[in-house]
Amino acid sequence: MLAVEVHNRLDTQHGRLDLAREIIGIMFHPNSRDDRRRRQSAMAETLLGMRDKDDEPEAAAQAKNWFKQAGSFKTASQAFPYDKQQDDALRQVPAIVAVGSLLNLIWMMDANHRNELAGGASLHKAIPIYSKFPLLAPVSNRALRQYWARYKPVAHFCAAFAATFLDAITNYPSDMDEFMKWAYVEDLHHTLGLVAAYQRFGMSFAPHGIKESLIDPTTARCLRGVEPETNFVPPSLPAHMLAVAKRYKATPNRAYR
Repeated sequence: MLAVEVHNRLDTQHGRLDLAREIIGIMFHPNSRDDRRRRQSAMAETLLGMRDKDDEPEAAAQAKNWFKQAGSFKTASQAFPYDKQQDDALRQVPAIVAVGSLLNLIWMMDANHRNELAGGASLHKAIPIYSKFPLLAPVSNRALRQYWARYKPVAHFCAAFAATFLDAITNYPSDMDEFMKWAYVEDLHHTLGLVAAYQRFGMSFAPHGIKESLIDPTTARCLRGVEPETNFVPPSLPAHMLAVAKRYKATPNRAYR
């Protein structure tokens, strides 16, 4: 188990920033330490450029320290300039939102429609739902399987990100950037409570006929030291999405997975 330790890091502004930096790095780059360092350098560079007179001195010093640890401009400039890193991150958002939405759809099916679906909830039912009703750009079933394989170890982080992103585009479309920053700094305790709730579900749920849990705790990035949101359960599927799940026909080698 690869753990992200939370505990008292939520108690201060610079602690939350440090935790947010770590979480964003592993969510965008779950499989590459070098890419995570470049993302951390880019985040530090962003924070340094956003400083104002109301910043906590400790938070500003923390951003400078991250930037130095991550290689400063040297890291950012080695074939991955800052602007390119930011563009690459933006291109990853649809995949991260998709993976998070898949996990959410599976939980929605299991929590609310278990007895309505042959074989119960599964990734293979969630994929055609999201392919037909994507939150962002159109995406094929094949691409969704590739996204899931890449981001599966951090799917619970992606689910909380997707929920926050959907809240932002639905309720704060003109202030999306500010809302996302608020969710991952000032309101980070709530965001991590959502991550922990999705983590608990993903690591305890196994599709019908499968021994392994949906998210493998031995390979996933796990939160430690934070309680799940106790009252959070995803709502029922809308009728049009439930109809897609009911129409799903498993092939013999993929039955109920």
